Amino acid sequence: MEGLSKKKIFITGISGFTGKHLEDFYKREGYSVFGTTYSKSENDNHFSCDITNKNQIIGVFNTLKPDYIIHTAAISFVAGDNQNEMYGVNVFGTLNLLEALLECQINPQKILIASSAAVYGNIGDILSEDMCPQPVNHYGNSKLAMENMVKNYFSKLNIVITRPFNYTGIGQAEIFLIPKIISHYKNKSSEIELGNINVFREFNDIDYLTNCYYKLLLSDVKSEVINVCSAKTSSISEILSYMEEITDYKIKTKINPKFIRKNEIKSLKGSTQKLYSIIDDFSSRYSMKKTLEKMYFS
Repeated sequence: MEGLSKKKIFITGISGFTGKHLEDFYKREGYSVFGTTYSKSENDNHFSCDITNKNQIIGVFNTLKPDYIIHTAAISFVAGDNQNEMYGVNVFGTLNLLEALLECQINPQKILIASSAAVYGNIGDILSEDMCPQPVNHYGNSKLAMENMVKNYFSKLNIVITRPFNYTGIGQAEIFLIPKIISHYKNKSSEIELGNINVFREFNDIDYLTNCYYKLLLSDVKSEVINVCSAKTSSISEILSYMEEITDYKIKTKINPKFIRKNEIKSLKGSTQKLYSIIDDFSSRYSMKKTLEKMYFS
């Protein structure tokens, strides 16, 4: 019987925030971990690869035949007006990955493709997979287009599409809200500019996400779209209060109207019904305050 240590998992975008946490997790679990990175790497298990170039992916798969794949490589933020790059990577890069597998005649035990809760847009306060997505930006729309195309491969490959809701953790860039807040407390800033601090959103722990992905990879489920969420929300105001408790320091909050969206929904969270029908509910292990403490003291 093949030992667990010989199981190979392949993570696209392995040098990104999510990819790094996934790599550490699967190493701890005894897997042989490989992945793609857009930049050069000194790690022999990291392949420099542009997923918009199918031949480069084929070259990687001719070297490596993975048992599992987690596809996280994507562009979520584009400076300026270069939206073509976002669609090129998020849609066609994903299709290149799947086509490369078919051309190399590789059929992994499970392929987990990360979409985003951004596909939903602002259609309600509790978002479930049976709702009709209505994305409001190019990122959400590129992910929805990707989902629609990937469904054509459901009959050929063992695929699960995940829609992760907001998540955060150690190593996330400061362009994101929670790291921005924490950096202000670390720097003892006197003031922070924010938008509406009384809206409620999910801010799940990256460790929660990696465990959800792990359980979904090992499940029998395929050809499904699944929210990765906790249905637990926090307001920005609550997060600031937690940070005051953790640091014994208070920052003046300045509300910047530029950061406030029109018709902003007060509360947005995902329905966990489908997720927890497949995996167990272990969300009680995590809390917003614990996540903030980990990030602040890291």
